[in-house]
Amino acid sequence: MIPEIALATIRAEGLRDYRWFEDATNATDVVVIQRTETGWVVFATDERATPQGRREFADEGAALEDFLSRLRALSRVAAWNEKLRQDKASRYFVQERRIDGRPVPARLFRRRPTQNGPVDEMLVEVDTWHPDTKGMLERAMRFPLDSDLEEISDAAASEVFAMVARREYTPLTRR
Repeated sequence: MIPEIALATIRAEGLRDYRWFEDATNATDVVVIQRTETGWVVFATDERATPQGRREFADEGAALEDFLSRLRALSRVAAWNEKLRQDKASRYFVQERRIDGRPVPARLFRRRPTQNGPVDEMLVEVDTWHPDTKGMLERAMRFPLDSDLEEISDAAASEVFAMVARREYTPLTRR
């Protein structure tokens, strides 16, 4: 790869947060490519502008490929974080227990978006939510195959709210 193609790719894909053959002394959360005495170096900086993942290359083409790969990854992470910040809908998760051989809701959790990031809560009473201090929901989302929590729809969550209000628990009819 040559620099002109790399720059055209960066512009075409709308990639940003990089330093192109310039000093990155105080730049935070950027991908950097620089020319050195022995070749090229590519690295990223963290929130403290500390270089991370430094790789040296003798070939400019390989350095540019690595640089573009890191920029694309940074772009995907930024897009994912932005999606999480903009997601306005709460997500609900149920934990069920068997009573008389039937699975009935035992606990209801929700992940509620806020300006500062998601907040995980557990329903303790009608319209009363407490923080999920044990991190059960976070673990369930990170390791879904090891969890006994299942994500349910808003309609199913409403059904659980009604059960809590009636103090009568039956199997969910909607998921």
